[in-house]
Amino acid sequence: METNSLSFSGALELDERDELPAAGIDQVRAFGFNRYFVPERLGGDLRAAEDILMLTRVIARRDMNVAVSESTQVWMMLAWIGGDAEQRAKYAATVLRGGVVPCLAYSEPGHGADLAANRFTAAPDGGQYVLTGEKWPINRGRTSTHVVLLGITGDEDTPAKRQQSMFLVDRSKIVAGEVTGVPRVPTYGLRGCDISGVAFDGARVDASARLGAEGEGLELALRGLLITRTFCTGLSLGTGDTMLRTVAAFLSERVLYDGPANEIPYVTESLANAYLSLLVAECESLVAMRGLHLYTEQFSIWGNLAKVEVARLVDFNSKVLARTLGARYFLRAAEHVGTFQKMLRDGAVVSVFDGSEPVCLDSLALQLPALAKAHGHDPDEDWRPLYDLRAELPEFEPHRVSVFGRGRDATFASLPALISRLAELSPSADCDEDRLTVLRGRAEELRLELDTLLARVQEVRRWAAGRPARPSASAKSTPPRLIRIAEELSNLHAKVAALGVWLFNRDHLGGFFADGEWLQAALTRGQVHQYDAGDLDPSTAGRLFDRMNAQRADNEFFSVRPVRMAGPGAREARPDHESPAA
Repeated sequence: METNSLSFSGALELDERDELPAAGIDQVRAFGFNRYFVPERLGGDLRAAEDILMLTRVIARRDMNVAVSESTQVWMMLAWIGGDAEQRAKYAATVLRGGVVPCLAYSEPGHGADLAANRFTAAPDGGQYVLTGEKWPINRGRTSTHVVLLGITGDEDTPAKRQQSMFLVDRSKIVAGEVTGVPRVPTYGLRGCDISGVAFDGARVDASARLGAEGEGLELALRGLLITRTFCTGLSLGTGDTMLRTVAAFLSERVLYDGPANEIPYVTESLANAYLSLLVAECESLVAMRGLHLYTEQFSIWGNLAKVEVARLVDFNSKVLARTLGARYFLRAAEHVGTFQKMLRDGAVVSVFDGSEPVCLDSLALQLPALAKAHGHDPDEDWRPLYDLRAELPEFEPHRVSVFGRGRDATFASLPALISRLAELSPSADCDEDRLTVLRGRAEELRLELDTLLARVQEVRRWAAGRPARPSASAKSTPPRLIRIAEELSNLHAKVAALGVWLFNRDHLGGFFADGEWLQAALTRGQVHQYDAGDLDPSTAGRLFDRMNAQRADNEFFSVRPVRMAGPGAREARPDHESPAA
């Protein structure tokens, strides 16, 4: 629709001009997107972490420039994590009035992801702090109203990990000095986003701008990143949906060799495999969202696992879909092709957001000894709340997230119980004995693989300790073999999540989901995000392809459950606190 400020064609036009999608951002704000980042107990609409996942997914499916520009609201989560009661109430009221456009200002030009090396200073001075330095590159650096930043408050005698403090600075409340925007930089994707920076020159702020205690900044930063990395999966799911939907629609109408191009066996299987990857990615995302409520303290491992694997599932899909689209992938004129190209460019940045893939994997690798030590000592639990999509969840309490989860991960811990539940299933019309036998075998392979991977942790550590260290000026010394184990655990984590979702929802989702053929195909993959031509049995490829097309025709998300999208020309639904509008 020409009046739709979040149309694909409009997004493309603005993207070609590197222009911020102001109308789309206004539309999302008018809907009340900001309210879903304020907990219900503080007057907002944040009841379930999945609400943020789904809203982000919906917006990213249309325009990542809008999604990324407005999802900076998530950084107000740091006020709920580190703020006192007065700060939480104050910032909640400001967000609910629509008066906050925050940016996250951690990285500096010379240090990137090495936050401990930052040189931005926040000098204490008579009940105030004097902020000096530059943060770059960051999203919304120039156009933000509030800046979440790290600044050095300690001196040379302060331990390195306690030198920085966190501040939430209202740019309109600067007492003295100057805050200026650093010019935008051209980017490969997110061409309409304000990827820029912010500079402080002797800017004085009241001490009430500090979140948490002095010296607690790095810890608060890491705690916040564990949550936001998990929410990044919504961006991947949104771009992944549009890329598959766009290519599938084009190839269904493209006539080649006397028939629709999507009926060429290679094309059919490629689309089926891409659809299967989205189902697995969704399972991993949904379980992570539920885990944020149930096992908040465990996300030092979990948040990294979810972000890495969901981004990998979608990124691998993008390469396969580009190849399947063929020469049309290189043409920019047609709307459908331009949309695919834009989503491919924009979606690629998710693996960099809130800690790049190498940073996430390194964080995982450092925690592998604790994970290996805790393995096999997990208490028996009722895993239904984690996997049953109908189960009620406790309140989401972001302040409970811990920077070190002591090697605990509920998804891995649930595997023995999932295997026992699978063993107790009886054959049905949906899932016969032959498929149950295969699934049981695959589940046992998951257990063996997990045991083997965690046993390798100590072997690698002993191997590394027994070798002479190569001279290096870098303080980062994580053995690449541990990084490799972290990668393989990310793959395994998504498979276990998919198994759990299937076991606890097959009784009510039924049909395609319940028969388990999709799950069998997913568990058969070596690396769940990778696939090759000929991997799928033709009948399995056909059924996955048919399910994907049925959801596309019914205006549904590519999902394990029916989630309806608005049809063309539909009027926009508004939250109860807003009056209805088109």
